[in-house]
Amino acid sequence: MGERTGNLSRGESIGIFMIVLLGLVTILVTPAGPTLASMKSTPLAATRIPFRTAAGPCVDKAKRYNDCGNGTITDSVTGLIWLKQADCLATKDWENAKKAAASLKNGDCMLTDGSAPGDWRLPTQAEWEATMKNALALGCTGPTLTNDAGTGCMSAGPASFTGVESDYYWSSTTVEGNQRAYFGDLDHGHLLNGNLFNTLRVWPVRGGKP
Repeated sequence: MGERTGNLSRGESIGIFMIVLLGLVTILVTPAGPTLASMKSTPLAATRIPFRTAAGPCVDKAKRYNDCGNGTITDSVTGLIWLKQADCLATKDWENAKKAAASLKNGDCMLTDGSAPGDWRLPTQAEWEATMKNALALGCTGPTLTNDAGTGCMSAGPASFTGVESDYYWSSTTVEGNQRAYFGDLDHGHLLNGNLFNTLRVWPVRGGKP
């Protein structure tokens, strides 16, 4: 074979041409679309589980008691959220009264407030005292609560609470020794205490510090 000096032979030129031609054909017949390298996975949207929280207080400081329209009434003086239907829960001894209050939830007792078990509780001794204080000063009896405005007795109206009786209502506060507990006397506006096995009324609240 003779020596070449810079120029390709005819056979080599044809071979290179065929390689280029085959490359062009491959490109033309390749289906359009993204390659694996260019495909990007789209992450699935995170599934959000709604977290229900109870409705907060509705406060109009121009009056004491505000009907929130969801089965609750807010006391603008104490900040407590009361169950509007005071007679919804049956009378019980102290332990069962606490359980009944803690079990209260949205859908019970005309509630549409989004509350869940554990949101409700018995009022404390101090909370009962604060609730009856103004009414007692006004000389209110049967029951010793003010009207919505806070300027007169509940009996004079207008008042948003329903089913309130001039009776004894459990508090969550026990007397030293834990054998007795305090209760609000809505007939006379005082705090009394009695045996835990007594059967008294149950009127729960939300908010505040138990």
